[in-house]
Amino acid sequence: MKKQWIAGIALLTLASAYCRADDVTPPTDNILKDQFYADFTGLMRLDDISLKLIRAEGNQATWSAEGDMSATEDLYNMVGMAGDYKFMEKNWVKGHQIKFSAMVTSVGTPASGWRTEFFSMQTAAKVIGYPLPKTENKDHYLVITDSNFYPKLAKIESIYHDKKIAQEKALSQIEKIEKQITDIDTQIKQSWGVDTNGKPRTRSDVMQEKLEKMYEVDKQNDPLTYENHYYKTVYDPALAVCQAKPECDAVPLRAARDTALNEQKRDYYRQHALMSAKINEEMAAYDERLKPLYNQQSELRRQGMALDTQSSQLKNEYERWDRDITDLRRKGIIK
Repeated sequence: MKKQWIAGIALLTLASAYCRADDVTPPTDNILKDQFYADFTGLMRLDDISLKLIRAEGNQATWSAEGDMSATEDLYNMVGMAGDYKFMEKNWVKGHQIKFSAMVTSVGTPASGWRTEFFSMQTAAKVIGYPLPKTENKDHYLVITDSNFYPKLAKIESIYHDKKIAQEKALSQIEKIEKQITDIDTQIKQSWGVDTNGKPRTRSDVMQEKLEKMYEVDKQNDPLTYENHYYKTVYDPALAVCQAKPECDAVPLRAARDTALNEQKRDYYRQHALMSAKINEEMAAYDERLKPLYNQQSELRRQGMALDTQSSQLKNEYERWDRDITDLRRKGIIK
């Protein structure tokens, strides 16, 4: 893309020098036009020019220049931005001639060729502008000097108004979804019933109640408690009777003791495993019964998050546009 050009104003201090105008040969129009075109990277061309000698020394001369110039493309300047839209002002119309004045220095002769430089440029139009990009979406460039600018602006403002309405609608939908989620949550909580005091139970409460019943059975069948009771009521009395005899063979007593204790431990762990499995099955059945409600809640939360993202994006887009367009009107760039 051709770069923006800005012709700055330079000060020129002219030294007095005496010469005869007919002794100095000016650069040809073609040379001046080629240099002018190159200086402005092809965005400007020199149509007509007249030179008046100001100063000359050797092969160097300074001239005052007047004439007509024109842009090779329509040139614009960005005066503001609102949302994703750039507001442009057309400063130069392609091919439309504009009066200018400038200073020109030339170095050279007809035989050696010329090198020229334009400076202290003054034009009847703003000396600033660049062509609109050819690769970007031109719908996002609004030219405030065009006759159809305000109809285009009205359509865009209508689009942003619709965004605001859509954002408000999304917020209303989010409120409805949040209420649905709350209602389902109430159903889930009520499904666990109440305790003996009438207090609502949670899944954790129900699980804990079942575990406490299992722990109570475990306590009643505790292997260490059984072992102490076995020693006190069975093994120790039998061993005392045996030891009262002249010859005591305690091996059968110990074997019977080990068998009884081991069987009781196996029964204990087997019963514990069965109770634990039953608790898991019962809780799984509860969860399966509530699964549709949990799934419904998850889907509602997904919808709510999507609407929240949409609402935030619409809100940001509208507020950014409203802030920017209000500022452009406040500055008088548009009405």
